[in-house]
Amino acid sequence: MYKAFIARCKFVEPVFLKHIQFLRNSLLELCSLDVQKSSSKALLSIQQLAKILQQGLRTKNKEALTKICSWQYTWCIDLWVMFISANIRDFDLQPLLFMIIQVINGVAHLFSGPRYLPLRRKCIQWLNHLSSSSGIFIPVASLVLDALEYKIGKDGGKSGKPFDLSSVIKLPKHWLKSRSFQEECIFSAIELLSAHFALWSYHISFPDLATIPLIRLRKFYEATTIESLRRVVKRLIDQMEQNIEFIQKKRDEVAFSPHNQESVESFLQLEKSSSNAPFTQYYKSVIEKAASRNLFMNEKISLLEQKKLKKRKQQLLNQVDMSANGELDSEKGKVNPSVNGGEDGNLRKKKRT
Repeated sequence: MYKAFIARCKFVEPVFLKHIQFLRNSLLELCSLDVQKSSSKALLSIQQLAKILQQGLRTKNKEALTKICSWQYTWCIDLWVMFISANIRDFDLQPLLFMIIQVINGVAHLFSGPRYLPLRRKCIQWLNHLSSSSGIFIPVASLVLDALEYKIGKDGGKSGKPFDLSSVIKLPKHWLKSRSFQEECIFSAIELLSAHFALWSYHISFPDLATIPLIRLRKFYEATTIESLRRVVKRLIDQMEQNIEFIQKKRDEVAFSPHNQESVESFLQLEKSSSNAPFTQYYKSVIEKAASRNLFMNEKISLLEQKKLKKRKQQLLNQVDMSANGELDSEKGKVNPSVNGGEDGNLRKKKRT
């Protein structure tokens, strides 16, 4: 079934994404029935992914890079990320966890250009998912903030056609010059960074984790001139600063040292269960806005697809009409040789007589 799933993922159209997700979920349930046996299969598969990645990093030839930047490769990573996340709390899957993290980081660093924004976004989402399920801190802020530094083309002020990042792994070049791409970079960075910091918003180390990302966010905020983008970045900065103050105040009230691991782990657990941190409410609003934005984007894409389909149908109808008219015209232009021949023969007979 695993081979059938990977074969099915070779060519992926947007309309089949839900079907492939269903196949992945079904395979995930089967693998979770016998985690020990499935772990051996996962180990071999992740090692194969690592070999392909090493070859790509070493040679950087087109064939090797194409293998990595493909739906088969990404869906294979996705399957094992979900498998590890679903079972790591109950089974010892630490070796698999660290191997898949290395593979994902390698992919993200190998494809660092703006055309690979969808692939890098997937990598960051996988890392956030693994961090959430395992409780292990995985640094992703630098990967996320790289999207803020992508250079937009000369036509960057123009609005482009709407596109769904989840349905592609590499963007066409003409999308890089659109205002939509610039907005997508910012909104993706806000969503991914918020998801990352929401995982650690109650942790005693939050002020330290947020320091460098805050510096880069402030730098971008001062440099950008688009007010709508400045506004969302400023709100993230404000929320991070509020949460730093919240954690710092709670830190000043405790008497244990950072070496007291048990006390560090229990820090603000009561507040975490009641979701009292400032950043928690902000993250909920980010999720809601992202969902509504994706819904609006999908509706626009659906309308465009409907218009394309309608236009295509009309073109086919026009071709059929033209073909039919051409056949009628050719029939009108034909002369019955037997009739003409008979008339000519009668005329010749009359002349002889």
